[in-house]
Amino acid sequence: MIIILIALLLRVCYTDIRYRIIENKCVAVIILVNILYLYSINQPVSFISAVVIFGIGIIIILTNFVGAGDIKLLSALGLAFPLRELPDFIFLVTVSGLPLILIVFCLHKCSPRRFSKTLPYGVAISSGYLLKLLI
Repeated sequence: MIIILIALLLRVCYTDIRYRIIENKCVAVIILVNILYLYSINQPVSFISAVVIFGIGIIIILTNFVGAGDIKLLSALGLAFPLRELPDFIFLVTVSGLPLILIVFCLHKCSPRRFSKTLPYGVAISSGYLLKLLI
């Protein structure tokens, strides 16, 4: 089950880097696989964490600080963590985003080609999730 989840997260990373989009159908499948994975390891599904992330995320989306796909992915992956573990999850996502910021900044400043200034944050979200599962 975890292999399928990792494969889906790799797809999210690819489409986010290449097209700056996180597909709804991929997030829907991630939700389903994540729930099945959690049941298979006898861990409760934390719907409240997903709702909290989504609620706060809607406010952040209105500021154009992050994209809706990022919030949907965070919510889908947040199902795996109880409320008390959300700060750790968000911290690991943030730390995973730091190298991403540096890479995009260098590509934008140092490359003769034009690169998007937006961050494919699905990469950091996926990395933070996998790190949290390992810890």
